Amino acid sequence: MKNRTWINMICTVLVLATFVYLFHDAVRNNRDRYDTETADEVVEQEKLELKAFLVRDEEYINQKTTGTVVPLIKDGMRVASGDAVARVCASDEDAANVSALLEAKESLARYQEISEQTELNALDMEKLNKTIDASFTELVRTSNSGDFSELSRNIEELENKLASKQILKDGTIDLTAKFNELNSKIQTLESKSINTSDVLAPLSGYYISNLDGYENAMDYNKISDLTVSEAEKLFEKKPGDVSGQMGKIVGSYKWYLVTVMDSKYSLLMSEGEKMKINMPYYGFKNVEVVVEKISTTQNDKVAVAFSCNMMNETYANMRTENIELVFKEYTGYKINSSAIRREKDEKGKEVDVVYILRGDIMNARVIDIIYDAGDYVIVSEESKATSGYRPIKRYDEVIVKGRNLSDGKSIS
Repeated sequence: MKNRTWINMICTVLVLATFVYLFHDAVRNNRDRYDTETADEVVEQEKLELKAFLVRDEEYINQKTTGTVVPLIKDGMRVASGDAVARVCASDEDAANVSALLEAKESLARYQEISEQTELNALDMEKLNKTIDASFTELVRTSNSGDFSELSRNIEELENKLASKQILKDGTIDLTAKFNELNSKIQTLESKSINTSDVLAPLSGYYISNLDGYENAMDYNKISDLTVSEAEKLFEKKPGDVSGQMGKIVGSYKWYLVTVMDSKYSLLMSEGEKMKINMPYYGFKNVEVVVEKISTTQNDKVAVAFSCNMMNETYANMRTENIELVFKEYTGYKINSSAIRREKDEKGKEVDVVYILRGDIMNARVIDIIYDAGDYVIVSEESKATSGYRPIKRYDEVIVKGRNLSDGKSIS
């Protein structure tokens, strides 16, 4: 009986000892765990979110024709006075057939161009790879935006470029089946009796098929007279009636983004100054604009008109957009604020430092903060060494969580 009691006591002690050891080991592991983040280069922008209204030099194409309109060229393309920009069909069925015929002819021309590519060099391959990447990015962006109207065109464009790459690699590609398919489709569509009339550009400029009714919201030629009250009214206006119009021509390559902001921000810019804006919805970054006009202050606000000369199908169809006005850019390493320590160097000067891990060894690194965002900072890529501290470098593993940090300490 006594032996059994002793055995029970020994077992109890062993169990307690095991629990104490496991608890101590868990505490030690938790205490000595160090989380790190890699110091890599980022570009941080000081920016202001605004709503902008686009003003263009727009003139309606009011040709007296009725029916369903089929554009012959893409929005934002340059045209000369008298050029055919669209085709008017008597019915939706005729319009669908005309659209299909135009698309088939465009595809045939593209495939013929591809089949003739026989003597391309390595430079062409490098250039082609870049355009393939761009086409794929545009395809993904279009899909993510939920606008599938251009999806088939994006896919075809990517397929064409991939076919060109195959020719570059293999020298030839058999497009006979594609030619037969397109030629058969063209013959079938051309055999249909379709009555059409062409819409002609009344002047030279950029053609835009889409009308939103805001073409006359503000006089393009009076941007220099811009006021706060006039700018604010732009965002409240109702669209005008555009029935019977056959599209529009933008006469000038320069267009304006009109916005209203707190007057204090006008002190950070001047007329004629070049600035950058972002358009997050479209994924456009660093679009260059010029400060065209800063109005007089009204109720602590100013109206500002930025001018831009970028033009493509996307820009051509913008009207009221959310933009980000960039005031300043910082290029450096992004560091979590929790990693920063305030210490004194060997000369007694206070400096900002972080601790990094190189293998199992901790090292202190001095940093020069150029932008403070609260939760994180941007530090200069050219932080200067100070007495007792070396500067941080790109790809350093910065300790963002851990205790008992000390220069030269081993964590093993």
